[in-house]
Amino acid sequence: MNLRSISLALTAFLLTACGGSDDEMTVTKDISLNVSAVVGAASVACGELTDVLVGTGNEGNGSAPDIKDFRLYVSEIQVATDSGEFVDLELTPNDWQHDNVALLDFEDATSSCASGTSATNTTIDGTLEGLSSDEYTRVRFTIGVPEALNHLDRTTAVSPLNIDGMTWSWAGGYKHMRLDVDGWNIHLGTTGCSLDDNNDNLDCSSARPNRPVYTFENIDTESSAIVFDYAALVEDSDITTDAGGAPGCMSGAADPECAALFTNLGLDVTTGECASEGCDSQNWVRFE
Repeated sequence: MNLRSISLALTAFLLTACGGSDDEMTVTKDISLNVSAVVGAASVACGELTDVLVGTGNEGNGSAPDIKDFRLYVSEIQVATDSGEFVDLELTPNDWQHDNVALLDFEDATSSCASGTSATNTTIDGTLEGLSSDEYTRVRFTIGVPEALNHLDRTTAVSPLNIDGMTWSWAGGYKHMRLDVDGWNIHLGTTGCSLDDNNDNLDCSSARPNRPVYTFENIDTESSAIVFDYAALVEDSDITTDAGGAPGCMSGAADPECAALFTNLGLDVTTGECASEGCDSQNWVRFE
């Protein structure tokens, strides 16, 4: 599967005066953020990617990933001009988007992804209302389901918060991100929520949120796209071995596989918060 040329389109469709001067005009825009998932120079595809090696295995030469799942939730998506305030993108409700949470799905249930779904989603669609401008050069978003929605009952929730395989449990909440290869999984989710003795009241006051927030500057809105690069995420990991706990990283602070991954996610593995302002130490998501 070839890496497609993807663009981020921002198209104004309605101008409505809200004041007496031109610079007080409001603008409503349709925005479509196109997204891709890659493993280095190759597009993510179900099955073994024999033409690309990742991580530190094979005596430092890397190992071919056998992709089994590649899905993640994104939320709190905002855009801004060079110097302006960030404005929320109101997502268009559909099977992939609800309550300003979107599910990105790069697996298609073929080959090694048999436990996934045949449908895929590589776009984020919404509308933006703000001061008149055609130059939105900054983008910010969160990976993960917001805490207010993180403990819904999957069996009664609406799509895309009802997807089998993207939750742990009611107390555990959703898997913010699920990137699986054969024998080595990455499940990012909030940890540390607890129930009372009656398994009723949920307390997440001491939880590790594990929701990275990424901000990008100087975006060319005519040609840029969000790219998630699995090779960069696991560049310091051996995806063929496990040093303890579940194979790969299940977001545990003490899991030996999580430390390197959390660094590349821009997260502090102990607190689950951004390791630096805006998680800007992350290395695996980019615009291009």
